[in-house]
Amino acid sequence: MKSALLALALIAAPAIAGPAEDALKAQGDKWNAAYSAGDWAALRALYADDAWLMTDKAPAAKGADAIITYLRRFKDRGATVSFRFEPEDVQASKDFGFVIARYWMTAQLPGGAPPIRTAGRSILIYKWQQGDWKLWRDMDNTTPDVTP
Repeated sequence: MKSALLALALIAAPAIAGPAEDALKAQGDKWNAAYSAGDWAALRALYADDAWLMTDKAPAAKGADAIITYLRRFKDRGATVSFRFEPEDVQASKDFGFVIARYWMTAQLPGGAPPIRTAGRSILIYKWQQGDWKLWRDMDNTTPDVTP
């Protein structure tokens, strides 16, 4: 019931442009910088404790620590990984905000294997906690109109 009310509130809320939306866009840049640097503590700090990550073709990772474990899988194997995000829609209300973005990821594993490339869309739902936006729900999927 609570999630249905949240969804209704986000859908019914008019698009707002302003500082909250700019802060949500900046979270993506912080995420990318922390991930690229392998700064797992900084990346962990961007997530709510009860966050979920739901990626294409993988079980949901529930909890910020499980998400970090999942996200480390390529880098811990020595891969070079790059992400690019392009927000398409950003909206915020008092307690929640969301970003819909196109994404591209390339992972080059050591040993000369062909790079792994994926692209698609994400919906990122943020929760206002402890004076900042924390990533609360992240769902990614491949889509034919965003290609690697």
